[in-house]
Amino acid sequence: MYSYYNKHYITIDDQGRITDGWSDGPYPDKDTAGAICINDQGGYQFRLFPNGGENPTIRTMDGVPLYKWVDGKAVARTEEEIAADRVDISAHPPTAQERLEAQVTYTAMMTDTLLEEK
Repeated sequence: MYSYYNKHYITIDDQGRITDGWSDGPYPDKDTAGAICINDQGGYQFRLFPNGGENPTIRTMDGVPLYKWVDGKAVARTEEEIAADRVDISAHPPTAQERLEAQVTYTAMMTDTLLEEK
């Protein structure tokens, strides 16, 4: 019997914060250059953790990453780390283009989540 799997990827920034996550199921043509494959035998929908929920929220509403990549694993960031990012964001506000991209990404994630619940 043949089993088909999807690969699950993340991208991280220069501080190890997880900035994106996806499965090649719904996004077969997404560029994986520079991405980390965290599961090469996953299901159709992205999971950050092996038994975690599908398509988890990986950023706060204001765009701060909730997870970091440490020793080959996704780890929740502390409230202090998230607060420090918020201070940095207020000192260096995102451009209009960055805000638009963040909103589109958030809307797409929420739409996927709502469709799955039906």
